[in-house]
Parts: sequence; structure tokens; C-alpha cells
Amino acid sequence: ASGGSSLRPTTSKVRSAIFSMLGPAGTSGFRVLDIYAGTGALGIEALQRGAELAVFIEQNARRCDDIKKTLERHRLAMQGSVQRGSALNTVGRLKGEFDLIFADPPYDLVEFEALFERVSEAGLIAPGAIAFLEHSKMTELPDSLPGLALSTHRLYGDTAVSVYKSSQNLETASQQSGGE
Repeated sequence: ASGGSSLRPTTSKVRSAIFSMLGPAGTSGFRVLDIYAGTGALGIEALQRGAELAVFIEQNARRCDDIKKTLERHRLAMQGSVQRGSALNTVGRLKGEFDLIFADPPYDLVEFEALFERVSEAGLIAPGAIAFLEHSKMTELPDSLPGLALSTHRLYGDTAVSVYKSSQNLETASQQSGGE
């Protein structure tokens, strides 16, 4: 990012890859949490594709205003709420469960483990939830994060997308198959 701005919007290529990974049903009826929302592009696209609601977390006041304006412009203001603050502080104040979680922090901010510790403690991960974590390809993410287990990992140039699924259903699955 140039000019001291850490805004690095998800490229449209990565964004379409993420939504195609969700399959034909897409985001229909999902409750979406867009952390480090930036322009809010991921959460807004999820709403346009049928998500029930989206909560955006963004630290920068001007970007929060921009997200609100975009929501209004797309007539999605009733389904989107924008929370201003740092990701780590804000997730603890949220209520309810989310089916789809986006986390696309600035590349130099690697706090996924601390973040999902708080997300998990706050009970925000719905059974069957999917989380898309966008990060630098240089950043190695663990096979599991609090409440989540790594499902797939894809590279797009310098960007990596790690897809995690709620570990709630994996635990039951491994018990049935006589796993660990």
C-alpha cells in the first residue's frame, strides 16, 4: 500500500474465488461478519448474494462512513451494521452467531489467533460456520484456530486465502468415524 495507507482491498479475482468456493447456494440466509472491513466489499457482496445480515468491523472512521454510504446506495442499510473499533476490542462486544466470517487484516498485522480466541469466547461461531482469512503468502497459519479447523488454503499471487470451518461439526464427525 502506498501513501502510508494500509487499505488493501481484496482484489476482484480473490473475491470471486472466495464466493465461488461457497458453492451454488452462496451466502443465502447467512449471517456475515466482516472483520477489518476496509471498503466492506466482501460483506456487501455477501449481502447482495442473499445474506441475511452483515456486521462490519473497521477502525477507520472515514471508511466506516463509506461502508454506511455504500450500504445505503445498495439499499442494504437495514441488513448491515458498522461497528467502529479495533477488531480485537470490537468482536467481544458482538452478540449472536455468524455463519460466514471474513478476516482480511493489513498484512503486517498478524493476530488471527488472538482474534479468534475472542471470537470463539464470545460465541460468535455458528455450527457449520466458514471463515475466510486473507493474508500474505509469507504468513503461515496454523491447522486450527480457536473454534475453527483449516479446510483449504489457496494462493493468488502474493495473497493467500485460508479457509477454516467451524470445528464443532468436525468433532462429531471424527467421533463417528472412530477418529481422534
